Amino acid sequence: MARRSTNSHAEKVKRLPFVAKLRREPPFSSADERELKEAANNIAGPTGWYSMAGFRGDKCARLYRFATMSGADDMQRWIDASGIEDRPPPKAWDGPKLTVAGGRTGRADTTEG
Repeated sequence: MARRSTNSHAEKVKRLPFVAKLRREPPFSSADERELKEAANNIAGPTGWYSMAGFRGDKCARLYRFATMSGADDMQRWIDASGIEDRPPPKAWDGPKLTVAGGRTGRADTTEG
């Protein structure tokens, strides 16, 4: 029986064996995301890298995979020099909340009486 589809994640991991690690818990601010993407694109081009979550025990990291050791080393040096691992996560939204018709927020009261 032939396989119908391929595992694109496994193919990328196999094609991009060298790793740079960003040791920081998500979430990331949109500015941090843009910086990381721009740095990786500058190092290996838009199709020359792949990012994924990585875990070891209770530690979380984002892994940036590259086809060459020099690409992974360059990204690791950029991560270390930028200080992005030590930046605080974005603050939770403290603005107005969405409401439903009638101005109520959250779940509607089901006990009418």
